[in-house]
Amino acid sequence: MRLRAKGVFPAWLALLVLIGSGCASSSPGVDLDGELPSQFPNHTAEDILERLPPYPDELSRVFAESRIALSSPEESGRFSAKISYVHPESLFVRVTFPLGIEGARVLVAGDTAWVYDRIEKVIWTGSPERVAAVLPGAVAGTELVGMATGFEQPDPEVDWDVTTDSTLYLLTHPDETIRYTVDPANWRIVVVREQDYDGNVIEQRWYSDFAKVEETVLPRRMALSRPGEDLRISMALRRIEMNPENLTFDLDPDDDVQWIDLGR
Repeated sequence: MRLRAKGVFPAWLALLVLIGSGCASSSPGVDLDGELPSQFPNHTAEDILERLPPYPDELSRVFAESRIALSSPEESGRFSAKISYVHPESLFVRVTFPLGIEGARVLVAGDTAWVYDRIEKVIWTGSPERVAAVLPGAVAGTELVGMATGFEQPDPEVDWDVTTDSTLYLLTHPDETIRYTVDPANWRIVVVREQDYDGNVIEQRWYSDFAKVEETVLPRRMALSRPGEDLRISMALRRIEMNPENLTFDLDPDDDVQWIDLGR
């Protein structure tokens, strides 16, 4: 497997840093034994939104290693990634294929992005928007951190419809284009479903295998599906380190690489 102009895997690898935790060591965390609150199933939308945590300070600076499985019309396979991340401005991902071959490096820093195909020896650079337009999905903006960890904050101005499904709350937008599934035992979003006005699913994300790292509850696994693109990705955290002494953000290109400036 390699980076192609129409490939998608680097974008979703970039999300892996977002599955990180506030762990001070390499441990993925402690499993949870959450219990339903006594007020369940009578929480209001306001009650639920107040209990959903914002993006934690503990994820400000991390190093993570993850494994990914990808299935799409363009690319399918399994690979791993090493991620350095400083919230909210810098993200660096090293993509390694089976047999230990490092195939690509993706860097987003400020208003510039680089995608380095180490197999084809080409580096594309430009604004994240321009790079993503030419290499669909090749750059995941660092603003996606909250999305990939499930630390989303549904709009409090919306009149959310609240229903229950067994032990879960469902928050549904009045126009039914987005629905959040919330686990009240841990007060975390476990499913996000986005659809169009005709009811066709655009994207769905699942968060699972939650663990408590110090005082932060995090998913150790995430899955994403986009039925219209026949795309599915699953990611599992292998190692996480908070506030490491050294983080690498150097593409370190070979001397004979071809540079392609895609502009702004």
